[in-house]
Parts: sequence; C-alpha cells; structure tokens
Amino acid sequence: MDTSLAIALILLAFGTGYVFGKKGPRSEPLPPPAAPDPEALDAVRPILASEGKIAAIKAYREKTGTGLRDAKSAVDTLE
Repeated sequence: MDTSLAIALILLAFGTGYVFGKKGPRSEPLPPPAAPDPEALDAVRPILASEGKIAAIKAYREKTGTGLRDAKSAVDTLE
C-alpha cells in the first residue's frame, strides 16, 4: 500500500470519528438532588461514623430506594 494512501485513510478515519463522535452540550440541566429523608439520615449516621462514606451511601440507598446521586448528596449533608 502506498504511504500517502495509508495516511489519507488514517486521517479520514480520525476525521469521521471526530465528526460523528462529537457530542453537544446537554439540552437541559440536571434537576437538583432530592431533599434528604431525615429518618434515613438518622439511621445512616452511625454507619457513616463506623464504616465510612461508601457504606453510608449504600445503606441510604437501600433504605430509601433513591439513586446514587441523591444518596451521595444526602450523606454529604452529614459531613
């Protein structure tokens, strides 16, 4: 294969990936996290003190059924 042809094909592949792989900004900003559940926070507080933040987030999620983002935000209010 000719060197110039190989370079042209590589540049074409990168250019195609750049054009089609480019993502624009989100159309809407994310909503703010949900308000923390005070009862769940009281139950999670000892877990945060003894086992750490990750265990506390996991326990909060199990107790409330919220998503990771909301659970992290709630546990962050305890720190």
